[in-house]
Amino acid sequence: MIEPTDAKKMAALFAAVAEPTRVQVIHHLTNGPMHVGRLAELVGIPIVNMSHHLGVMRQAGVLDDNKHGRRVVYSIRKDIYSPGDDEHVGVLTFGRYRISLRRHPTAIPVPSPSGGKKMKKGQT
Repeated sequence: MIEPTDAKKMAALFAAVAEPTRVQVIHHLTNGPMHVGRLAELVGIPIVNMSHHLGVMRQAGVLDDNKHGRRVVYSIRKDIYSPGDDEHVGVLTFGRYRISLRRHPTAIPVPSPSGGKKMKKGQT
């Protein structure tokens, strides 16, 4: 069983990475720390937007940030990220849950329009 406060913490961590731009950021940061400008360039968004996404992930406890002169360099927190092997880039561990970052994509399940329920003929 999971306590409600722990469930809220886990949900906040998952929400911090459950956005397409942030998924791309995590992917790039598995190669090592990067500054905001480089991440914005790689993902193809303005620096101000990248700063917002990085701030969300930092506040949730997914990323660390370090100042290097005028640049802020971000990295995935070492206590939640484990580098991978031949099959996986790495693993993000949030308490009892893990997100496995695979090297080679697998099919992403797409829900059916009916939500998995069979529809009767003539229904939309």
